[in-house]
Amino acid sequence: MEPGTVVWRETAQSLLRQKWLILGCVLLGLLGASVFALSQTTRWTASSQLVIGPAVPPALVGKLSTGADKTGPLGMDLPAETQARVMASPTLLAAVVKSLGMPNTDKTIQGLAAVTRVKAVTDNAYLVTTDGPTAQQAVDRANAIATIYLTQRNNEAKALLTNLAEQAQGRSKTATQQSRSLISQINEAVGRGDNQTAAALRDQRVGLATEARQAADDAAAMLKALTAVGAGSQLVTPATTDTATSSPIVARDILVGGILGLVLGFGLALLRSHLTPYILTRDQAARAASAPVMAASEGHRRRFWQRSAPELPQYEITALGAEASGALARRELNPRAVAGGSPGALLVVSASPTPNSAGIALAMAEANARDGRETLLVLADIEGPPVLPHLTGHEGLTDLVNEPAATRAIRARKLFRPGTVADLYVLPPGLNHEETAEAVGPSLVPGIVADLPPGYSVVIHGPASVGRHGISPLAAAVDASVLVVQVGLDKEMDVARLTGALQFAGAPVLGVVLIGTAAQDETLGIPLNYKPLD
Repeated sequence: MEPGTVVWRETAQSLLRQKWLILGCVLLGLLGASVFALSQTTRWTASSQLVIGPAVPPALVGKLSTGADKTGPLGMDLPAETQARVMASPTLLAAVVKSLGMPNTDKTIQGLAAVTRVKAVTDNAYLVTTDGPTAQQAVDRANAIATIYLTQRNNEAKALLTNLAEQAQGRSKTATQQSRSLISQINEAVGRGDNQTAAALRDQRVGLATEARQAADDAAAMLKALTAVGAGSQLVTPATTDTATSSPIVARDILVGGILGLVLGFGLALLRSHLTPYILTRDQAARAASAPVMAASEGHRRRFWQRSAPELPQYEITALGAEASGALARRELNPRAVAGGSPGALLVVSASPTPNSAGIALAMAEANARDGRETLLVLADIEGPPVLPHLTGHEGLTDLVNEPAATRAIRARKLFRPGTVADLYVLPPGLNHEETAEAVGPSLVPGIVADLPPGYSVVIHGPASVGRHGISPLAAAVDASVLVVQVGLDKEMDVARLTGALQFAGAPVLGVVLIGTAAQDETLGIPLNYKPLD
């Protein structure tokens, strides 16, 4: 299988394993979007379109005197974007508020300005869009903005043309009067015989007459243009009542909320899967232990706030132990002594405290004894829970600490207690809980195993963690080991470190018993490029 396929498969498995987190995020997004959409004020949108005709050309405005009143910009042909801004300006909207009978306050004007949008479609066509609490109010606002702007623009243009015409007429009248006043001055100069002065006055009179005629023509042109103001400006498409609200669009908001929740759920699930230090799948357990998963069982799901190892039912522990022992006996994993069915020693150990590993060691020892081999189960986990209640009151491993080395083997065989099946014997942890006994007790296991009579198979349940004294003493007494891994409880780094320590001590890991796998984790749990030892 290609590595890329493994990555995609693990990603899909991680998403399936955390489907409740994803569904929770989706439901949260749907709920949040629903609350947001339903809590919004209903808003309706209406649009009107108007066309603006020519007003007063800037060339005519330029003929005004410097100090003359030019009335305002609305009467002039301004750029399209400028006129669009004027339509949506608070100054114009103040007149709209007044005409519609709305409260004439700055807050009302600013609120109307916030929901008003004017777009210049072409140089003389504009689209006015505004919102309202009802469809009719939105229509009234859109039409009022267009109508009032056209009215004000026409009024300003007429006022500007009227002002220009009056000023032109005034210039014509003044020039005519000045021209007439020069007649007497010309006659006086002729009477005195001053022909040079008379000629100059005649030229001045001609200029005044020309100016008077030009001003009169300008006034006539402006008065004529005054009659055409507003002819090309009209509301071509008045706003009409909409059939649906523009906001809130509940279905759209809920859909967006669900999509955002799905994206958030996928992100959190992937982030949690890639950042968590715990083993969650068969492949992770096999990779950390460098050995295949030979038995697996679904267990209680791990929670963010709960990192404990709940004890499995006895029947499930027995089934796991029998499955693991059968895998060893069928030579499916490694042709070691234990796997081949001949006498040997096997260590069952877990990287973290769990009540299940001792039960699996007992189940494997029972399965081995049922096959007709005398089997000794050594419970070297001093602080672990009792596996067989009827053996808790007897002496055991830690009580051999003070026994002389010469008689220790004989005393150890006397401490063997009958197990739950025939040919199974148990060496309990003992009742001596002094610090020295707890520290030295596991170190006595290699000597006890070496002094056993021929034909014994040994299963040792090691301490729940590597501990300060290390795993080396127990590993020296066995031929191989089996790891018990709890999904969501054991960290991948801890399992890898324990695997390395066992390999270094001469007790390679044959396989993994995995507890707590998910239903969708259908992989075999075999490391990539795994090759059994010869």
